[in-house]
Amino acid sequence: MNHRTDEEHPTLEFFRVLVEHVSDWIWQINKNGEFVYSNSIVEDILGYSPEEINGKSMFLFIKEEEKKQVAEIINESLAQNRTLHNMDFTMIHRDGFEVFIETNGKPVLNEDGVGIGYRGIHRDITAWKKNQDQKQQLLDIIEASPDFIATADSLGNTTYLNPSARDFLGLQEETLDDNSTLIPLWKSNQDQKIGANIALEKGIWKGETVLSNSYGKEIPMSQTIVSHKTDQQNIHFFSTIARDISDRKAYESIIKHQALYDTLTELPNRRYLHKKIAELIDGRAKKDSFALLFIDIDNFKQINDTLGHHYGDIALKLISSRIKGAVREHDFLCRLGGDEFILLVDGCYELDDLNNYAQRLIDIFKHPFRMDQHICMITCSIGISIYPEHGSDEKSLMRKADKIMYETKRNGKNGYSISEE
Repeated sequence: MNHRTDEEHPTLEFFRVLVEHVSDWIWQINKNGEFVYSNSIVEDILGYSPEEINGKSMFLFIKEEEKKQVAEIINESLAQNRTLHNMDFTMIHRDGFEVFIETNGKPVLNEDGVGIGYRGIHRDITAWKKNQDQKQQLLDIIEASPDFIATADSLGNTTYLNPSARDFLGLQEETLDDNSTLIPLWKSNQDQKIGANIALEKGIWKGETVLSNSYGKEIPMSQTIVSHKTDQQNIHFFSTIARDISDRKAYESIIKHQALYDTLTELPNRRYLHKKIAELIDGRAKKDSFALLFIDIDNFKQINDTLGHHYGDIALKLISSRIKGAVREHDFLCRLGGDEFILLVDGCYELDDLNNYAQRLIDIFKHPFRMDQHICMITCSIGISIYPEHGSDEKSLMRKADKIMYETKRNGKNGYSISEE
């Protein structure tokens, strides 16, 4: 038979030292809820020494609103000799702030098996609970957000979609619980793949992209992708937030249109003309020409004077429509202002072709214009300059075309002339 020496058995002092050095509050209460023992950690947790709380009711230190509920649970559990398991409640620190406690305890039984108190462990979970509360608050915000919010694993497979994202994609929440149907968040979108790679390298990417909704419609989005890394700098997961910018894009399109198009005729305006001439000059060799036709409506002032500006506007719309229907699709027609129009003709490298083109424009004015009960005969005069023969910049080309157009008017109007300078 083996015999153990006293040294082989833990002593009472051993357990006392052990209890005093654990990070949790070890306690014992009697059946009245009064502390009969506390280790020294209570001072770290509540600010009271063991001597200050021993003999006092535990309920003196519990938040007022929770006292009744905690007392009912403890009394009922003690009556049934039931273990307290992960029960949480709020205690008040000596300095007045709240301390969140998680407790586990076992009933203390007398010789007759009757519960006469509890001994157990209080754990300060204040930091953990605040962290959980903050996480829940963030989750509540994310769940309520109208933006598309998602997370994905390091391979780009979706692990979370908020309700707005699920609605956008037409998905049920259960879809994400089935690992056999992982959704590739951006594998099919080149812009997002580029953004994910940048986020992989730099930690974050912001830009504009396009997502297809549940109806297959492409929606412009402002998107941010963030890569979340481990301490070893390996990718843990990705998160992304995207916002529908359809309204902004539509507004930008309207503003751009208003900036570049004439509101009356819907033709490009003077600003667009400057942009187009610059593109034509910058995008060609010096030997490649294009023609600038300066079109001015003859005697247009008479229409405004005799019929009024309302019919003058109608006439400009009809004139614009008729000219637009006569020019080639790839040529550029704009309203310079008033009754003046500019036509940029690209590709008429033979003079005969340019003459024929200009004459065709003159001929479309042979037919009268009907405006309600009014029938008007309208003609135009055209001055033509050619790049680079008559100028290598917009100012020179416009000036010479304008000059030769006025010479045409002085010579009887209703015709065209090509600059000889």
